[in-house]
Amino acid sequence: MQPISKIDWDKGDKDGLVSIGSHNLYLSVSGPDRKPGKPIVVLMQGLGSTIDEWVAVRKLVLPFARWLNYDRSGMGRSEGPDQTPPSISAASVAAELDILLKNAGIEPPFIVVAHSWGGYTSREFLELRPNDIVGMVFVDCNTEHIFDGGAWGWDVFYPVLGGQDFVETTGLATSHVLSQEEWKAFKDEQANPRHQATEAAEMQAVPNDRLALASKKQLEKLPLKDYPVSVIIADTPEDFQKIYYFGVAAGNGTEEERALFRKCLDRWREMNEDWQRELLRLSRLSRSIRLHCSHNVQLLQPQSIVKEIQWTIDSCR
Repeated sequence: MQPISKIDWDKGDKDGLVSIGSHNLYLSVSGPDRKPGKPIVVLMQGLGSTIDEWVAVRKLVLPFARWLNYDRSGMGRSEGPDQTPPSISAASVAAELDILLKNAGIEPPFIVVAHSWGGYTSREFLELRPNDIVGMVFVDCNTEHIFDGGAWGWDVFYPVLGGQDFVETTGLATSHVLSQEEWKAFKDEQANPRHQATEAAEMQAVPNDRLALASKKQLEKLPLKDYPVSVIIADTPEDFQKIYYFGVAAGNGTEEERALFRKCLDRWREMNEDWQRELLRLSRLSRSIRLHCSHNVQLLQPQSIVKEIQWTIDSCR
């Protein structure tokens, strides 16, 4: 694929590489032709996630909305810098998306769909484009208060995690809705060493991402005013309960490390819904739904995400 420019991204199904200066990112836009002033749905995936995970959602959205997805630097079909940086912040991801959209000539308004770590990247994008976003759908997203006020987080989980495969341990490998071919594409990308290096760099920045977002105090400013916000809350703590049982059965972690894991997990289970419902404070027009579903909603219940996208589009008219 060669870098592309001067394409009308508002009509037809288009995809290709777009320069952000240092390298090119893969961009794909599809769905009904866009009329002037109408929003386009922009996807911001979670940590270590590519557009391959979102094909089921995309199929369901295309009949009624213009859909834009892209792969971040070093992921999927996108190029990366000559050398993967040791840390990739949510703010830098948002800045690259900002450049991508401007260089492709894709104009606002935008409706942003975010998942997991995308809760950080999307709100950093909101910080850059406060007047251009007319709706947001948060799919089981991280917030600035997750694991706040204690010795929580990945460092607590690692000793019990060991080398287990999240996809296999949580049952995602057998419960997803993708076709065999789509699932293979997802798994092949996850196994790519370049992808793994980029994911590790994104993971490295997560603690600072949380602090950086907290300093902006968005939850106190009502940045989306009366534009719609939907918050989808899944049961990620249940995923980590399965991980805990698997890790213990494998002999991972000391008794102290297991006890700390349980303490963190209990706190997460207690506060998960409250932490995510804080996102409702971004707008006066907001709603939340609770799913009996694990973290990767896009692979398990895509129709639930699509329903909230439809509500957001209808509400911002």
